[in-house]
Amino acid sequence: MGKSNDHPMDKDMMKNLVKYVIGKPFPRKHTVMDVDDVYGIRVFSPSQILESTKGTNNNTRLLITFQNRENCKIFDSKEAPGFWKSTPKLKGIFDANKRHIGNIKIGWYYYYNVDDGRDKSSSRLRKSEWQIREYYLAPTYLPQSKVERKNVLLTMMIKTKAANNNNNDKSDDKMQIVLDKQEIMQSLQRLQL
Repeated sequence: MGKSNDHPMDKDMMKNLVKYVIGKPFPRKHTVMDVDDVYGIRVFSPSQILESTKGTNNNTRLLITFQNRENCKIFDSKEAPGFWKSTPKLKGIFDANKRHIGNIKIGWYYYYNVDDGRDKSSSRLRKSEWQIREYYLAPTYLPQSKVERKNVLLTMMIKTKAANNNNNDKSDDKMQIVLDKQEIMQSLQRLQL
């Protein structure tokens, strides 16, 4: 387990997760997603998540999924424009009594730089400005009799860099170009069948 994290936002997210797990409504705008138990939201790019979820702004999304976190893996496909990669360290969150509430796993979205026409295998990966923070409870924090929702994973996707003043974010544009190229290639492949 990693070291304690005293960031107030993380403690608030963990408190909200505890309330949700014991059956109370989640207090912030969020989307409950039905996802694959192994890859979770990792099969989606940031732009796909933004298009299919609710949020208060274009820089943050709160997602609730139901998945066994021990089964979670990185999703990396040749057809995908990029992938989420988590840091190996977990950050622990503790309550006022120093009891371990749960952990946070932080990940970043990496995309392939294919603007120069090279294929993904020969191009360099670029770290995007999109970060995910995955919150999950320690199995011993709540008595099982209080748990109404099991295997809950709260994910916050946030944009870590401010957008340009003219709202023309080049990374988002590049991501959309990659997605458009991917859709065109898939359409052409279907036509050849």
